[in-house]
Amino acid sequence: MVAYVDKNFSLACFLVLLLFVDSSYARFNTLVTKDQIHTICTKQEINSSFCFQVLNTNPEIAKLDFPSLFKFVLNYQAQNISDTLKQFKLSGGYMPDVESQYSLCIELYGYAFDNRDITLRYLAAKDYNSVNTRVSGTLEDIFTCTDDLSTMKPIPQFFMTESNLIKELSKILLVILECFISKRKEFCN
Repeated sequence: MVAYVDKNFSLACFLVLLLFVDSSYARFNTLVTKDQIHTICTKQEINSSFCFQVLNTNPEIAKLDFPSLFKFVLNYQAQNISDTLKQFKLSGGYMPDVESQYSLCIELYGYAFDNRDITLRYLAAKDYNSVNTRVSGTLEDIFTCTDDLSTMKPIPQFFMTESNLIKELSKILLVILECFISKRKEFCN
């Protein structure tokens, strides 16, 4: 009788442990749903059409959890930053240590591009405040660049458009971070 109870108790403990581990694993590795993409893209500060274009056009998104979605958008943003930085350098006659008409934007885009690797390290360490600071810093750098571009005559529309897209990606990243990774509900209403 004691062996029977001991065996069943051990089995019950194992099942409870298995359920706990399985449910905690599922909670932290939840795939992004269409409803959650809708929530992200319909936040007040987000350009909905651009957000849906970015998040709905790639079928790989349906296979991602939120940290992976964050990385996907961050890498997409970094590619746009890199491409635009190259265009700035080509258009402004860029040479190191020589002032060009786009010097400020070149410097700020360089910082923004460098932020990606640092942001990924903070994300891996689950230091979400530092991730927020880095993404917000990129957003601020791009705002500063567009302010500088808006003083030029004529206003370089290509760079304004690219900068605005990069700003939108930063806003999407912040919503993903606050609502779904760090789960700060006050930001998600």
